[in-house]
Formats: sequence, structure tokens, C-alpha cells
Amino acid sequence: MRHLTTMRPLPYRRQLLWRRIAIVLGAVLLFLLVFGVPLPSLYAFLPGPARDVGRLINVSDKPTFSSEGKLYLTTVRVDTQVTFAEWVADSLDPDRSIVTKGQVIPRGQSLEDLEKVQRAEMQESQRLAQEVALVALGRQPPSGDGALIETTVEELPADGVLRPGDVIVSVDGRPVQTACDAGQAVSAHGVGERVTLQIRRAGELEAFELETVAGPDTDAAVIGVSLSDVNYDFDPGVTVDFKTGHIAGPSAGLMFSLALYDKLNAGDLTGGRRIAGTGTIGCDGEVGPIGGVEQKVAGAEAEGVDIFLAPTADAPAARRAANDIDVVSIATFDDAVEYLEELS
Repeated sequence: MRHLTTMRPLPYRRQLLWRRIAIVLGAVLLFLLVFGVPLPSLYAFLPGPARDVGRLINVSDKPTFSSEGKLYLTTVRVDTQVTFAEWVADSLDPDRSIVTKGQVIPRGQSLEDLEKVQRAEMQESQRLAQEVALVALGRQPPSGDGALIETTVEELPADGVLRPGDVIVSVDGRPVQTACDAGQAVSAHGVGERVTLQIRRAGELEAFELETVAGPDTDAAVIGVSLSDVNYDFDPGVTVDFKTGHIAGPSAGLMFSLALYDKLNAGDLTGGRRIAGTGTIGCDGEVGPIGGVEQKVAGAEAEGVDIFLAPTADAPAARRAANDIDVVSIATFDDAVEYLEELS
């Protein structure tokens, strides 16, 4: 007995073939969209490596001292090619943060512009760290011929009163040698207090009285000027070379200053411990806030660090991110040195 097999019409078989091809192509396209195509305007902050700062600083012309422990600077890796799959994974990982491009790159700038700015900030942080550490070790503070007003900030007290090119030579009757001197003298006032400035303008001395206000990004008293030094002079008495490679930005300032201080000081600042940290350093030793502290804590923990030094403003977030590391709030360079010396 024969069985007859009914053949499908050729057009139907072709239609089925194209349907299967479409499904495969759709799956490939979906895979590429999920795993291969970056989402526009989304970046991710990831834990970066913790680096032994002592290995990044070379000192000439002076004897240096080794330590039993180590000091680490911490970094954040920025992923600028976040896919949908990475966005989902990073959103579920407490050590990673998804941010918008606008949170990383200021409006009107490119990534290349930002990198250039951050390289300049790194150089400035190294200069300030060297200044702070060496003055703490007994070198004479920097000197100069006043603080040059570069710009004034719109709608703040100096706007329309002081001018670019004016040089501040005294604050409240105290001589000003550097921009740092002027900034410290103004911020020593409470918000709403009046400050008297003597200005050199076109070769003539003039006096102005301004009322301080809270700064846009700080609670400290400001008058709304950006300053630079006039005939700045500082003799470090030692040659310091920072080998930081591709690391950029100002956030290693605190750890640079501590590592340099430790190298030139006979005592062991580490007390045999592994100590990491972050924070900008000001000319007066003030430690300023930074971004990505959660990722820096994670990077320090991955390195097996014992203690993490965090700027006061970032300490709460650092403590929330910490699992097996002690987070210590630090306001100034002197605070950090005092804490570490007591610990050791």
C-alpha cells in the first residue's frame, strides 16, 4: 500500500524560509543592541585601581625614609561606552554608578577638553601637595606681591566693584602676599560679615569694603573673585618628580601631600598599615570633596587596605559604601597627619 506525501507549494516554503531568516536577523540585531551598541549620553563610574603613592613620587637632593606600610591614592574608571546590558548590570551593583554625560562633561566641552582640564588640575594638585607638605616640614611659605583678580562672578559682592587686573595687597589691614593669603583672609569671616580690601589699581591704592556671602559650591564666605599670584616665589629646597602616567584630576592631592611628608620625615606615618584616601588639597591644607568616592572605597577594599581617609563632605557616602574598611573623616592635611601619627 502506497502513502502519498502532500508537498507544500513552493511560495509557502520560500515564505517560511524568509520568516526564519527574519527571526535570526532580529535575534542578531537584538543581541547587538543589548550587548554591543552604547547607549547615548550614559556613562558609568567603576572602581579603579588603588596605586601605591610612594612609588609615584621621586625625591632628589634630600635623604628619604621608607615606611613599613603603604599609602594609596584611589581612582575611578569611567566607561563611556555603556551598553543596555551593562546599564542593567551596573544599576544592580552598589560599587558602580550610572551617570549622564552632562554630569561628567560640562556643557560646551568635549571629552578631550575635559581630559585637558583634568591634566592641568593634576599638575596643580601636585604643586599644592608639595607646598603643603614641605611647609609642614619647616620650609618657608610661598611669597609674592599680592593676589591678582582675574575675574569677578556676576551677582556676587565683587561684581561691579572690583575689576580684573586689580591686585589685592591687604585684607583687613593684614598684608597679602599670595592668592592663598587673600582667600584664607576672606574665608576666615563669617557669611554676612564685612571685609576691607586694599587694592592696587593702575598704580594707585584704593580701599573697598564688601559684605561676604556663601559661595555657590561651599558654605565658606566669599566675595566672588578668581585670583592668581603676582611674582609667586617658593623654594622647596628639594626636587620632587611625580610619575602619575594617565591619572588625572585633583583628587589625589591629599595622598600626594601625605606621601611626600612621609618620605621626608624620619617617622613612619603609616605605622605599618595600608592606608588609602582621596580628596583635593588646598594651599592652606584644606581637604576638599571629590566625585566617585563609593568607587574609590571599593577599589581600596579590593587592594586589602585597612583605612580610608575621606574628605569630611564625602565621609558619610564612603561609610555607606564600605564593607571591611575603616573610613576616617578628614578636614585638613594637619588632621590627617595628627590622626596617623596618633595611630602609629
